Amino acid sequence: MPKRLSAALAAVLCAVTAAAALVVTRPAPAGAATGGFDFTKAQVAVTGLLTPWGMAFLPDRSALVTERATATIWRVYPGYTPARVTTIRNVYTTGDGGLLGIALSPTFTQDQLVYVYFTGASDNRVVRFRWGYPDAQQVVLAGIPRGLSRNGGRIAFGPDGMLYVSTGDAGNPGNAQNPGTLGGKILRVRPDGTVPPDNPFAGSPVYSYGHRNVQGLAWDTGGLLYATEFGEDAWDELNAVVPGGNYGWPACQGVCGDTRWRDPIATWRPTEASPSGLAYANGTLFAAALRGTRLWAVPAAGGTAGAPVADLQGRFGRLRTVALGPDGWLWVTTSNLDSGGTPVFGDDRIIRIPPVDGSWPPGGSSPSPSAGPPLSPSPSPSPSPPGGSSPCPSPSLSPSPPPSPSPSPSFSPSPSPSPSSSPGASSSPSPSPSPSPSPSPSPSPSPSPSPSPSPSPSPSASPCPSPTPSPSPSPSPSPSPSLSPSPSPSPSPSAGTRSCEATIRFVLSWTAASRGELTVRNTGTLPISSWMVTFTVPNGLSYVQLGNGGYTPRGGTVTVTNQPWNGTLPPGSAVTMDFAIGWSGGAVEVPVATCTAA
Repeated sequence: MPKRLSAALAAVLCAVTAAAALVVTRPAPAGAATGGFDFTKAQVAVTGLLTPWGMAFLPDRSALVTERATATIWRVYPGYTPARVTTIRNVYTTGDGGLLGIALSPTFTQDQLVYVYFTGASDNRVVRFRWGYPDAQQVVLAGIPRGLSRNGGRIAFGPDGMLYVSTGDAGNPGNAQNPGTLGGKILRVRPDGTVPPDNPFAGSPVYSYGHRNVQGLAWDTGGLLYATEFGEDAWDELNAVVPGGNYGWPACQGVCGDTRWRDPIATWRPTEASPSGLAYANGTLFAAALRGTRLWAVPAAGGTAGAPVADLQGRFGRLRTVALGPDGWLWVTTSNLDSGGTPVFGDDRIIRIPPVDGSWPPGGSSPSPSAGPPLSPSPSPSPSPPGGSSPCPSPSLSPSPPPSPSPSPSFSPSPSPSPSSSPGASSSPSPSPSPSPSPSPSPSPSPSPSPSPSPSPSPSASPCPSPTPSPSPSPSPSPSPSLSPSPSPSPSPSAGTRSCEATIRFVLSWTAASRGELTVRNTGTLPISSWMVTFTVPNGLSYVQLGNGGYTPRGGTVTVTNQPWNGTLPPGSAVTMDFAIGWSGGAVEVPVATCTAA
């Protein structure tokens, strides 16, 4: 009898263990939405990168992406060829080291500061530089142990305005428990690298310790920090991070139940995960898995986690970074050209996943603090590449130099990057670029709009070529022929009119990567404060889905109204937004769009 009872109990325990394993590894049901995103409509947005690692968003919604193995920073925008920004000097790319994390100052529109984490000759370090001046580096944090593996490397500004830095044990497990080294830790410093007085260990940048190799950081809406961590051979971890917490490495992997260490809130086998980047949206943490070749979605709140769900499983290979873009889409980078990857045509790539309901923010809430700088598109017209408008910040409409951004009081490695002001100008700091979405010049019958500060960096700092400002009194460039096959003639300046035109362009590469672009241009002589566009979903598409509307089937009428950030357009300026489409191959008619301005 005892033997039969023991056998029955063992069978029950085995069943429970198997069920638990199934919960951890279950994929998302076909056609299901996870965490507010529709993974069935994932799009390949950018191709041709080499081992992309870190990602940060500029105010114009383009992204800065670091390449680990080349030490290059690229500027990317969906559907466009990446533009090289710079190559960071003194980077050593042996092992898994190199140019890793990137973050923008929380006040980037004023101080223009970019932060990067990289492996140097003797250590890992964080430096910062002013946009356009990457060689004028200021060291923020140095002395982080480096190794052939386990170099950590994620950096992010938290909701408290502090800079958080994830490090690895650099191949020496003892570093994780050693209070005298920065390896195997999560660090917290002020933007200038000094130690905040409220850190858990007085005078130390250490925020938590006992980590093996942390490569993902994200905060929930309550301000709680979460981190992904590579295990050794037993368990990978998702941890809720508290100040001063000890997470057990090397004595403990996974859930140990020992009060000396904090247990993870979710675990995976390394073959299912090897988690790197982490993002938070809609009550869900999204962890990019390398060996697991999938994106894990984990419901999380208050430091607890629900059952993880796997998405994109095996579709795009190794996934390194995931970020919530200012457009409300998830951006995910592949890492197939790195060690252990199996590259395919187009690798490495950036994948974008749209929100389910087509609106952002969902329910009127704000994006996560880790989503990037506030959206602040340039009100000035951009030079348009063939087939679309440029993702680059627009140069000033006026031929005179734009005002310089205010320098950071704690950082002045070189003279201001902006051109010097005109003779006789005040020596006081020049005004910072406006953080408002689109400054509106005063209405005037003159064809020349009033010069206004541009939120973009000075032309010399831009990674994209800037045309020589024209002295002509009419600075508005002609619309791109491919976007505007039959532009309306500009009304007479003396009429003081408000009008706009809208053009549609489709980028049809393959079904998973295709998308549409809507461009709205102010063709009048006065500023417009809002606009509305209508068009019919053409033959050749099964649906159109724009950011502020639902899915519209073929033959249906799409109505698009401006959002708060893109409604105000000075004369001659334009705004372009991309949208999801359903395309299964074949010819697609180009719709005629009608634009009404107010």
